[in-house]
Amino acid sequence: MRKLIIGAVTAVALLGAPAAAGAATAAPLARTPVTDPLGSGSPNGSITLPANQYCVFPVGVAVVTNNEFQDVTTLADGTMVQKITGNLVLSFKNDTTGKTIEKNVSGPSTTTSHPDGTGTFQGQGPNWLAFGPNGQADTKEPGLVFTSGLVTLTFASGTVQSFSLNGTQENGCTLLS
Repeated sequence: MRKLIIGAVTAVALLGAPAAAGAATAAPLARTPVTDPLGSGSPNGSITLPANQYCVFPVGVAVVTNNEFQDVTTLADGTMVQKITGNLVLSFKNDTTGKTIEKNVSGPSTTTSHPDGTGTFQGQGPNWLAFGPNGQADTKEPGLVFTSGLVTLTFASGTVQSFSLNGTQENGCTLLS
């Protein structure tokens, strides 16, 4: 469920994030396919970002191409590091007008999640981010963002706290208007 920062980071994907202190409790799990990149509950399913929470209109998000893989490591202190690589193309549809765009959002990315609910998402290359109302308030970012370059987010208690980008971004809500 990579790159979906819905007010929190349930989303999403991360690579290149700084490693947490402590040794890994075990070697990373075998590289496995990401079978549900949107966290929809079904392989390669779709989701809808509700109106007035992300954009003023509902946005349907669907998988076009998914060839992503993940490596997950759990450190001694319980910190989880998830690295996602591979190809992911998604479609984004303004469910009011029908306007649809496709975006390569392949990253790669690394997400580091600590047991206390804090963490970091770091993406390189093309990524997508969806910020809920609290994340938008904290970061001053629009609800749907497409980035290219090095993007870093911090999160705590399910809400994005900070956003930084060394690259370019597009406002997805504007693109779909």
